[in-house]
Amino acid sequence: MARKLNIAVQGCCHGMLDNIYNHLLAQQKQKKVDLLIICGDFQAIRNVTDLKCMSCPDKYKQIGGFYRYYSGEKTAPVPTIFIDGNHEAGNHSREIYYGGWVAKNIYFLGNSGVVKFGGLRIGGISGIFKDFDYHKGYYELPPFRGHSRSSMHHVRSYEAFKMLQIRWPLDIMISHDWPQYIERYGDTEGLLKKKPFFKKEVDCGDLGSPVNAMLLERLRPAWWLSAHLHVRFTAKVDANESIFPEGWAGVAPRSTDTAEANPANTDEIAISDDEFAFSEPSNGTQVAAPDAKNSTAMPTKADNVCRGPTQFLALDKCLPRRQFLEIIEVEAPDNAADKELKLEYDPEWLAILRLCHPYMPLDEAPFDPPASGATPLFSDELVNKEMDWVMKNIFADGPKYIPENFVPVAPVPPPGTPDTANFGIARNDRGRGPGYDRHGQRNVRNVRNGSEWPGPLPYFINANPQTEDFCKMLGIQDQLTQRLH
Repeated sequence: MARKLNIAVQGCCHGMLDNIYNHLLAQQKQKKVDLLIICGDFQAIRNVTDLKCMSCPDKYKQIGGFYRYYSGEKTAPVPTIFIDGNHEAGNHSREIYYGGWVAKNIYFLGNSGVVKFGGLRIGGISGIFKDFDYHKGYYELPPFRGHSRSSMHHVRSYEAFKMLQIRWPLDIMISHDWPQYIERYGDTEGLLKKKPFFKKEVDCGDLGSPVNAMLLERLRPAWWLSAHLHVRFTAKVDANESIFPEGWAGVAPRSTDTAEANPANTDEIAISDDEFAFSEPSNGTQVAAPDAKNSTAMPTKADNVCRGPTQFLALDKCLPRRQFLEIIEVEAPDNAADKELKLEYDPEWLAILRLCHPYMPLDEAPFDPPASGATPLFSDELVNKEMDWVMKNIFADGPKYIPENFVPVAPVPPPGTPDTANFGIARNDRGRGPGYDRHGQRNVRNVRNGSEWPGPLPYFINANPQTEDFCKMLGIQDQLTQRLH
């Protein structure tokens, strides 16, 4: 008999882990929750350097409560997995690019990733879509100033390319921003009553990410979970439907316009009392079909992994009287009824990582997919070759559970530091780095509570043994973070 798992879904986190877990524990009295999924803007902030690298206006930066989970002062009461949104400490995410534990019982899926839990296959892609960064490689380097703070959270075509290689069905897919056009498969009128300022983007077909639409069309997971727009919304894409309207032309090509090649931080959104004010898109994303070499084209119906329906759920952020957390039931495969409720590596995803690793782009040049076709795919022969290696070297003894090998690698503030602490960044930072006033003099006194950052400023990037162990297991080099140490 198939087992149903109770999955709690949270919209944007914004560092409010304590509130989310308290709300979840209250709901657990009626229904036991097996797993919590957080759909971005997690804000795994450990210290003042993470705050400095966080992608949001300085005046809104606060340490939050995550550091207590990182230090071990607190432990997540249920297994938790999350993806990044567009307001994160990008330096922390880079330390565990392939995924890893950020605290005991809290797992980051990486820039993109697939894991198993209780027999369910769960995939995710971090960040949001911005056409001017989509085709670039990972060029950002410490100290991550200016646009690079936000560009680290812009989805890259390399991550989409990896996700497109998936052949086996997914039960759950997680993204921060919505798939483009998904609003047309739910109560669009009700959405616009709640968010009337979406109307122009809805009318133009610009709401959401064309990359996520492309992935939804190919992967067709049973569930697609998102956040970002701070509203609850549901939709259903049936098996016989395509999410794309007729004439859809693909994902926008890399911009060659000078103004767009060096854009302002259009995703560093203005924050009012309790809501985000969204800026207009930098330009339309429904464009003439780009050159095949520098794009990822729309998959055809024949390319889909499976033709089952997809249920879409987006949720709000954690605030009073908001719909920010919901429990869904997801049926696990029949052969997984006795599976331990622990995270496992996914063999197909590990094979895809090995296959794609040599092509990882590390500069601003457009990513050139090493495969062709309407949907750029490696041949089955190449995928099967890597799968054979993975099964022989990693899964020879059966399922491979993700080791619970979290260790802190960065300092945290002293116990009792309030969540509102910002160590002077909000008042004093004028581009000179954390802890300097407008005259360039050292000054890390907090404007809110008088606290100072104790000791020297932490490093931007720390070597993480989880990443080192993962790369060693997979037989690849950690070329992204090695150059940053």
